[in-house]
Amino acid sequence: MPVRTEDGDGVQIITIDRPERRNAVDGPMAEELRDAFAAFENEPGARAAVLTGAGGTFCAGNDLKAIAAGDFPIPTAEGPPPMQVTRGPATKPIVAAIEGYCFGGGFELALWADLRIASTTAEFGLLNLGNGLPCLDGATVRLPRIVGHGRAMELILTGRRLSAADAFTYGLVTQVVDPGNALPTALTLAAQIAATPPEALQAARRSALDQWSLHESAATAHEAEIALT
Repeated sequence: MPVRTEDGDGVQIITIDRPERRNAVDGPMAEELRDAFAAFENEPGARAAVLTGAGGTFCAGNDLKAIAAGDFPIPTAEGPPPMQVTRGPATKPIVAAIEGYCFGGGFELALWADLRIASTTAEFGLLNLGNGLPCLDGATVRLPRIVGHGRAMELILTGRRLSAADAFTYGLVTQVVDPGNALPTALTLAAQIAATPPEALQAARRSALDQWSLHESAATAHEAEIALT
């Protein structure tokens, strides 16, 4: 299966497994990704997820051959995005474990996660723009919020590839580890998240995500409302 799911102690591992295409995602694979995360959301015992890629690559983005062959549905503003899952946040924390290529739609998947762990082999970039493909999975919204407007505009307008070291400097990733260690490090972090009392954690996470669209006074009132519900 191009998308594999493994259950751990409160943590679910979701692996993009199509190494012969650098884990590039086609239409059917995007639907499998959607179904995997829907199952994660509906599994009471799963409190956090780790998203990773097989074969030393996270995800090279959308499969250009599949796009040319019409294997992706024509995108619309109302319909799901190409990666299916990125239009809104997940209801539970997600950690991305990144080795190798993290480009285009794959980069947008990583931005959708709450936290990102990268090995020194990781490279990031919106290379889809160089191929004339727009961002449809949230990069132009999430990237400025994570790294700041100026650095986000640099990456968007130049399409340059960002090293793991620069990604750490930018605040895009929280840790840089040796090759092969992104997944075990992400699993340790996810296990720590899963061990935290869920009600307080989920309330704090929800408030942090919601506050972007609210005035400060409304955001602090929203924080209290969620925390005390």
